[in-house]
Amino acid sequence: MRKHLLFVMLAVLCCSSLFAQECEDDRPYRIALGPKVGIGLDMGSHSKQENLDFGMGFGYQVGAVFNVHFGRRYEMSCGGTGWFGLQVEAMYGGRNIKLGSTSLGTSCLEVPILAQLYVIPNLAIEAGATMVKVFGASPDQLNYQGVTYGTGEIKGSDVMITAGLAYKTSINTSSSLMMDVRYNLGMSPLAGNFDTKVSSLMFSFVYLFNIVK
Repeated sequence: MRKHLLFVMLAVLCCSSLFAQECEDDRPYRIALGPKVGIGLDMGSHSKQENLDFGMGFGYQVGAVFNVHFGRRYEMSCGGTGWFGLQVEAMYGGRNIKLGSTSLGTSCLEVPILAQLYVIPNLAIEAGATMVKVFGASPDQLNYQGVTYGTGEIKGSDVMITAGLAYKTSINTSSSLMMDVRYNLGMSPLAGNFDTKVSSLMFSFVYLFNIVK
């Protein structure tokens, strides 16, 4: 019995020592980089100008994430476990909204800049803006109720209002997995002949590698 008790005490001391060594003299923040992929629903608002009723379609995202987690949750916590964070992304996206039996697809670059509030250690509320640059649309023309619409004008930009939730869990001391769900509210019309605004609901996965910890 004494041998077993001694073994348990030694194990606890070793674990405590390792934990203290991991957090000793570390910075009060963590910086991480990683790839991100996501899928979601794209929604087009009603176009009053042309009386077009856009429906929902499926979109996707792929790109990279830069994440900073500031501070310490408690006095004895490791750095990068505090209440606040910042996330900047560079994402290539494909959007798709339905128009009758056809659909309108756009390719774009999306740059979300989001503040994060960690309401609990692993769960953050995200809010900020997403800058969008549309490269082009397909097909070149859309036929709807006997009228043909050209899509060549759809090469504009937008600043979407973004809000969501992110859950981050550590895989090991060097990496973590983040899952998020976001709603992006479109603020600008697609083009002069498409005054509809596109919003999206996205579900994403991020694999983060700690580069400063």
